[in-house]
Amino acid sequence: MFGRLVRKELLHHLLDFRFIVVFTLCALLSALSVYVGGRNYGRRLQEYGEVSESTRQALQKTSLSKGRLWDLTWVGIRWHRRPEVLSPVVYGLSGALGQEVNIKYQQPSEFEASPFETDPTYALFEVLDLAYIVKVCMSLAVLLFTFDAICGEKEGGTLRLYASFPVSRSRLALAKLVGCTVAIWAPFVFSFLLVSLALAISPGMGLQAADWGRMIALTGVFGLYLTVFAAFGLWGSALTHRRMTAFLALLSLWAVWVFVVPNLAVDIGRRLAPAGSSFDLQKQVGTMHWETRLNQASEKRTYYQRNPVKDWSALSTADRQVIQDALSKIESRWDAEYHARLGDMQKERRNRLRRQQRIAVFLMAISPLGAVSYASTDLARTGFMQQERIEDAVNAYLISLSQYVQEKTRMALGRTFEGVDLTDFVWFTYQDNDSLGQCLSRNAFHILNLALLAVLGFAGAYVAVLRYDVR
Repeated sequence: MFGRLVRKELLHHLLDFRFIVVFTLCALLSALSVYVGGRNYGRRLQEYGEVSESTRQALQKTSLSKGRLWDLTWVGIRWHRRPEVLSPVVYGLSGALGQEVNIKYQQPSEFEASPFETDPTYALFEVLDLAYIVKVCMSLAVLLFTFDAICGEKEGGTLRLYASFPVSRSRLALAKLVGCTVAIWAPFVFSFLLVSLALAISPGMGLQAADWGRMIALTGVFGLYLTVFAAFGLWGSALTHRRMTAFLALLSLWAVWVFVVPNLAVDIGRRLAPAGSSFDLQKQVGTMHWETRLNQASEKRTYYQRNPVKDWSALSTADRQVIQDALSKIESRWDAEYHARLGDMQKERRNRLRRQQRIAVFLMAISPLGAVSYASTDLARTGFMQQERIEDAVNAYLISLSQYVQEKTRMALGRTFEGVDLTDFVWFTYQDNDSLGQCLSRNAFHILNLALLAVLGFAGAYVAVLRYDVR
């Protein structure tokens, strides 16, 4: 009897005109998102290849091949970020984060040239990706499926008929919950399969096994998100006796969850834990940089005053080496202090931003949108953690670049920095080695939050159906 009730409930939703409209709309939006996102990714990947290669060739031709060491100190190395392969699925912060960084000796590294900055059209309209479709469109469609699942059948008179069946009220409630949930998952699963197929057959994507693992994890996270809306939709339907009342109540809940709670949580987090702007950090870093340079120059002048050299050309190679080693020690000491203070500043700002995020996440716990946004962007490598790992890698390379320049300076021994052997120069490269297990462990709180909200919604709906007045 339970299987028949589930089948009846499932067929009731699958044969409904609303299901056909929602299914078609989700399929079309998903196809459009992967088409637009795929073309955007392909264009950005082509630009990345062309710009990276031209930058590398220009530096190799004008500086490295001629041994111009000062170009590494005053011009620097421009590195371009490769677009993430899952950005067509979850665009995340890809449009807001800078795509280029100039790595220069004794200079702070700043990311610039974000897609929203170089092409403001992207910022004018919301980026259509699968995450946006699930978080906004499909969540609203779920409420359209469930708002009259209980109260609508009471108005139609069928709920009293079900109550006359030789089946317990608890089994009837469970059958309605299972049938509605399975019907709701159908358009989502089809849309995800459609997107996965398009990514698989696209010649320019090239998803690896690890990427497919993250796609599967995204399926579970998005599925949990929609299940939360399904559970609360059934709960709202079981708490009311009229369709219009249930629809307006659930529409208000959807608006609060999707728009009100996230914005209020972020605003409160900024007020309770101010982190300052990036411009303030740049001013502090610039001031510290010049202080370090002035202190370094002052110590060098003191060394020359204590060890005057009247005729540099008359010095032997050994004497020059002694002087150069002493100056290099001064540079190394001040460089180490500069990088240590720079790391402390960036760490302090990052800790403040994390405090903001923790407060915002805590306040957004009542809404599933915050949890799915954090988890999905991290899984797609288009969130905060990806940016932090890249910044850490750039800072580590900046230290090694400073050591490289100092070593080559000692080898120059006062000669002009034209013709220095730079064949052993190492380019900056970045490879994200974050595993799926580490990512899931890092987002355990968000996934657990979605699961608990789903359990709470289903428990409330189950109890409400048991106590529902069918008369």
